Amino acid sequence: MKSQTLKGYSYILFSILVWSGWVVVSRQAMNGPLSAYDITAIRFTIAGLILLPIAFKKGLHIGPWGIWGAVAMACCIGAPYTNLSVLGMKYAPASHASTILNGTLLVSTTTLGILLLKETTSPLRLLGVLVSISGMGCMLMAKSAYGSADQEWIGHALFITAGVMWSGYTLFVKAWKADALQAAAAVCVFSMLLYMPPYLMFVDSHITLANWKPVLFQAFYQGALTAVLALISFNAGIRLLGASRATAFIPLVPVLSTILAIPVLGEIPTALEISGVTAVSLGVLLSSGVIRLRRPAAVEFEKPNCPAAT
Repeated sequence: MKSQTLKGYSYILFSILVWSGWVVVSRQAMNGPLSAYDITAIRFTIAGLILLPIAFKKGLHIGPWGIWGAVAMACCIGAPYTNLSVLGMKYAPASHASTILNGTLLVSTTTLGILLLKETTSPLRLLGVLVSISGMGCMLMAKSAYGSADQEWIGHALFITAGVMWSGYTLFVKAWKADALQAAAAVCVFSMLLYMPPYLMFVDSHITLANWKPVLFQAFYQGALTAVLALISFNAGIRLLGASRATAFIPLVPVLSTILAIPVLGEIPTALEISGVTAVSLGVLLSSGVIRLRRPAAVEFEKPNCPAAT
């Protein structure tokens, strides 16, 4: 294997591991004194400050909407998305979070792309959507021993809402052909500027109540590792491997999140939950464009390059 190819795979796998771990790390934080509002504040303060020089260099005007385009992206994948998805992890386990978020992203991105962007799609991608819906159905029916009993549905509803918001960001990136690093910088900087003032004025922060070590760990993982380093690494992998080979690893995110949650959180999935993870991962793989019929797929599914992800 060529050294450049090996380096590309290393970059992609690093990003996938970080984004998979994000769900587990966020779910773990919900078991402590920190709230979803605190996690969001930590994430975007760190990421916003790190990416501020890039925002100044590349500018905060994205697409035909200019600065409002950047604000729209921030509303889709910035602080609101992080608040909803992390809050959902208070009620439902990590396997549910990763699976439902990724499944909803695929289904809503495909549907909205056809309706709003007039995209054409392939039978294979539509099959992937149907398989993912079946996997999400498994998760919605599964009664986890690690959720909040009768309130688990709240987590599911929050994950679905966050997934639809994530798909909005994806459509903006595709429609405007936005630069990934510029979009990430704009999202993080605007999230910091728009979120922190009301957070400081109206939210009862628990950051000072927590031990400083978990806070520093969340600052590093949420702000530096997930929002910045994993993004840069993923983009580097795309440049070395190409988009198709790079996105082939994205179906691993729900699988790895579920596996990591076993030793870290003690969350052992049931057979129905394993079926849900498997189906959504297979659906994303079928829709990624990596597996092709004789005729090339009309549209490839692309993972947005600024996850919460994730």
